[in-house]
Amino acid sequence: MDTKDYLFTYFAIVDKAAHSIPNYDKVIFNDMSKNNQKFAAIVKKYQDTDWDQVTEKIFMELLHEGVFTGTVDDDGDIIISNVTPLTYEILDQAKQPAFWDQLAKLAPQWQDGSLTKVVVDCL
Repeated sequence: MDTKDYLFTYFAIVDKAAHSIPNYDKVIFNDMSKNNQKFAAIVKKYQDTDWDQVTEKIFMELLHEGVFTGTVDDDGDIIISNVTPLTYEILDQAKQPAFWDQLAKLAPQWQDGSLTKVVVDCL
């Protein structure tokens, strides 16, 4: 997946979750697919790949790294019950183009690991 597409997807998920809690990961994903043209274009671009695994990884990472609070139900759906102050710190930084550029340059560090850990280190 293209680095810029991944970063956009990551921050779009953080932003949407911050404004629609409590909610399920799949509800957030479906809503963004319908109401966010850029996100919908990315979904279409990667629909023949492991797109579901990419978005699931992002949601799980955000939950495990403390950006969201919530649980995973028996079906594997993520129930986001709340966001943490870290969510708003990330969203504030995401308004800065230089932050995105910095994360893009650090892509080798997070592509096989945790983007959230790199994001937090850059805050």
